[in-house]
Amino acid sequence: MYLPDAEDFHYSVLYAPIGICILDATTLIAEVVNEKFLEVAGKPYEAIYGQYYWDAFAEARQYYESALAGVARTGEAFHAEEVELMLIRHGQPEMIFVTFVYSPIKDGDGNVRKVTVWVLENTKQIAERQKELAAKIAFKAERDRLHSYFMKANAGICVLQGPDLVYELVNTAYQQILPGRELIGRPIFDALPELIGTPIQEMLLKVYSQGEPCEMNEVMIPVSEYEGGPTKDRYFSFTFQASRDEYNRIDGVVNFVFEVSEMILIQQELLKAREQADQQKRVYETITSGTPDLMYVWDLDYRFTYANSALLTMWGKTWNEAIGKGLRENGYEEWHAAMHEREIDHVRATKESVRGEVAFPHAILGRRIYDYILIPVLNENGEVEAVAGTTRDVTERTQLQEALARGTEELQAVNEELMSANEEQAASNEELKATNEELAIVNQQLIEARKKIEEAEAALRLAIEASDSGTFSINARTLEFLASARLKELFGFKADEDMPYEACMTQIREDYRPTVYMMVEAALTKGARFELEYPVVRFHDGKLRWLRGLGTLQHDSNGADSFFAGIIIDITEHKEDEQRKNDFIAMVSHELKTPLTSMKGYVQVLLAKLRQREDNFSAGLLEKANIQIAKMTNMINGFLNISRLESGKIHINLQEFDLAELIGEAKEESLTTIISHNVIFDEVVPTLVNADREKIAQVIHNLISNAVKYSPSNTTIAISATLLDAGVKVSVRDEGIGINTDDLPRIFDRYYRVEDNLISISGFGIGLYLCSEIIRRHNGEIWAESELGKGSVFNFVLPLVNNQ
Repeated sequence: MYLPDAEDFHYSVLYAPIGICILDATTLIAEVVNEKFLEVAGKPYEAIYGQYYWDAFAEARQYYESALAGVARTGEAFHAEEVELMLIRHGQPEMIFVTFVYSPIKDGDGNVRKVTVWVLENTKQIAERQKELAAKIAFKAERDRLHSYFMKANAGICVLQGPDLVYELVNTAYQQILPGRELIGRPIFDALPELIGTPIQEMLLKVYSQGEPCEMNEVMIPVSEYEGGPTKDRYFSFTFQASRDEYNRIDGVVNFVFEVSEMILIQQELLKAREQADQQKRVYETITSGTPDLMYVWDLDYRFTYANSALLTMWGKTWNEAIGKGLRENGYEEWHAAMHEREIDHVRATKESVRGEVAFPHAILGRRIYDYILIPVLNENGEVEAVAGTTRDVTERTQLQEALARGTEELQAVNEELMSANEEQAASNEELKATNEELAIVNQQLIEARKKIEEAEAALRLAIEASDSGTFSINARTLEFLASARLKELFGFKADEDMPYEACMTQIREDYRPTVYMMVEAALTKGARFELEYPVVRFHDGKLRWLRGLGTLQHDSNGADSFFAGIIIDITEHKEDEQRKNDFIAMVSHELKTPLTSMKGYVQVLLAKLRQREDNFSAGLLEKANIQIAKMTNMINGFLNISRLESGKIHINLQEFDLAELIGEAKEESLTTIISHNVIFDEVVPTLVNADREKIAQVIHNLISNAVKYSPSNTTIAISATLLDAGVKVSVRDEGIGINTDDLPRIFDRYYRVEDNLISISGFGIGLYLCSEIIRRHNGEIWAESELGKGSVFNFVLPLVNNQ
């Protein structure tokens, strides 16, 4: 290309539809830059025009400097087609795709005077192509997966295509229903002429014409397994559903079918067996209904196979409730059931009868005494196949015998009692006098105790009124709810209005309501302490107020009733102060992130240039600066997380996942990034939890990072997960400096940091607080165990999927 007319050429460049930058071939100073070039470069005009080209594009210099120099030297153009390039655009590193040409401009003598950079951005086009390719790959994978599922399904499945309903696809289970028939490529009524004129033909044609799915269960169809073979009655359950093309037009029918012939035959046999059993029962009942004796039969597994009306009446049960059940299921006490089981075993082993007497509770008459005999029931081979029994109520006879024996003994005892009565009377008079004196003393003590209680109650009322608190109580047995006038006012009710428990709970903001319900239930049933801050929307005026509730389970003096009682305080002003502080932290954190991001980009660009120049000293300093930028970014993110957490803007996205996989990912990351300590991960069995995967990963990462910070180099950090009855416990154990007993209860408080003159660790005391809040919002527990100088163990427990 040769130098053209200056004015026309300059105009064409400035308004060209692609990016153009013209450089002096010797100095590589940019002499002309059009708008399209600035748009692709993402840099201001003054950063390119009049500047050395590789100062403006330092991030690309190492890749294309030699190519540009070659164009100026040889006069041969250089082409780059859809290359991926990292540019600093608008102050941010960005990966883009561009097509560009370095083209020489020569004078009349053929000397290269200028070099033109022609550039066209292809990022969107390539992204669209990649997205289209990914979609095609995903579609093919889904199609292959569905085909595999289709062919391996246990249900018979076929696809019928077109108005003639031609077999297009048949899976293995469907072909096994009709093993002797060729199906693929044939219309269904040609392959199965037995269906012509049946409701199934009508149903198929209706599904194809109208598109409505149809289902039939346990339908009898005379059909043969082999084409032309004899038909037999077979039973099927099936569904027909229309299939549609890409224009949503019906183009066929999908058929799911199960053969249920064997199940129907089993049901019929069971029905016959039940009819025979009912007939046998009626025969037995006719024979035994006239006797007051209890008659019954056990099988050799101690289950009742027969019980007459008298026995069912004693139990207070129906035939269906009792037959087929064991001794314990029919109300026999353990000792009684075990006794009869030993007797049944004896009859079975010896073929001998057993006789005995036992007391047993009658459903109407109370406890009665019974005489019983058990005899073997032999089959045609002379073997015991059951044990039959007869029981007779002998209560009255036994009571008469015992009464006669007692009469003689009681007469003798009366004479002896009369002789000692006079002696006891004299002693009683002395005891009565002493008792009266003791009662007088106790009465005086009760009067004094009552006075002290009244004084304490008055002081408590004054304290509650002075703190402007509301009070409540809930009876743990009757669930009766009592609220003070101040408590009603806090929830937006008038003092004389009725405020039942559910009305009170309704005013609690919806996102906090499940937690309050859960904690009240734990207080009533387990005696757990209630302590929680939560927002309410007042009933009449709709104003939002923040309350703090404190309560415990109390017992009355007799131990008969328990009461969950406590106080509730208005902390709205305190929460508003906290919100203003959180808003300020969030604002400052957001403002700090923008310059930090730019600084990180500049440092990365400088680092790349210094490495290229092999300036190891400067590169090392920038590496350290990069690490400090990362630390500052992490601290700012921590403040942002606290702000979102306390403003209710952090959400727990629950999903089922395998905790073992998540710990495996933490293991890979730790073994790659932690070289100063010996990190050991115990083997974790697959464990399903329902939690926010990203936030639980953050908790594990924070606990491991804490262990690294507070442990000497070359010590061991161990991570394990243990299944418990109610959940799974994750533990991080270190061999670090440990935690003082006084500090241990407060380490999960916001901004709390342990003061130690021997060691200084950077941070603001927010990591453990975030961990605690995340676990609390999963209804889990988190705690630490430590001994000063001997290391620490941080634990948290998450509920399992089937325990939530």
